[in-house]
Amino acid sequence: MEGSNLGFALEDFVDFEETLTLNYDQAFFDLIQGVYNSEKEAYEKYCKYAHSTGFSVRKDHHHFWLNSRKIKSKDFVCSKAGFKKVTESGTKIKYRRSCTKTGCLAMVRFYVSQDGIWGVNKAIETYNHELARPDDQYLLRSSRSISDDNAAILKSMSEAGIRIVDAFIYLSDEVGGVGNLDFIKRDAYNYIQKERKAKIETEDTNSLIKLFKEWVIDDNMFAWDVETDKDGYLLNFFWVDGLGRIDYDYFGDVIIFDTSYCLNKYNLACAPIVGVNNHW
Repeated sequence: MEGSNLGFALEDFVDFEETLTLNYDQAFFDLIQGVYNSEKEAYEKYCKYAHSTGFSVRKDHHHFWLNSRKIKSKDFVCSKAGFKKVTESGTKIKYRRSCTKTGCLAMVRFYVSQDGIWGVNKAIETYNHELARPDDQYLLRSSRSISDDNAAILKSMSEAGIRIVDAFIYLSDEVGGVGNLDFIKRDAYNYIQKERKAKIETEDTNSLIKLFKEWVIDDNMFAWDVETDKDGYLLNFFWVDGLGRIDYDYFGDVIIFDTSYCLNKYNLACAPIVGVNNHW
């Protein structure tokens, strides 16, 4: 319904069943008539409708019930809703991103009962931008997701040393093309990157700390520290031996902090701190 200008609020109708007489797109009609049991279910339903129409969705404002953290209403809007904030003149900007917002009014507002039942309270079908063609709809961000099965395949192939791009091509060939895959190459890279940033396994953490403690016995100036998250998993670690500390006390004029050396399988950077003494 590109270019349509249709909006309504359920409270505007005495009898909601009267909306049957309006000329709605069937997908839109199914959306506004539906009852949903969670935010995820309601969001996925709107995303499915948006995908078939040709636009992407993002989550917007929400309100809570009085004296409660339970959501009372939630808005889902077109990704092009609103306008980019105007930067004050004279402000230096290192990188200026192109603006994709057009002030699109397409949205849906769900009302949530105290029992957690989601129903459409307001919906607007108004677009002021070009909608994605059927061949390009797989590129819409809110429509993309990596299934558990595909995620498992990506992870196992990556761990086996297969390039992410090759794993992606394999998966797309299996389903007859990229358009049938529900995610793009960038999503595959982002997923693997996220996995690599996951916490170090417990046994490796214990082995590392055990090694540090052994070094302290042989070198009483050896120092080390670790950073863990709320679950006790290791995020970062640092160490320096006694000779390095002595050299730094005498020749601490020049110091290099290099994080570009390499990344290991946990995506942790090797960051050697190199001090230069009078003998270079």
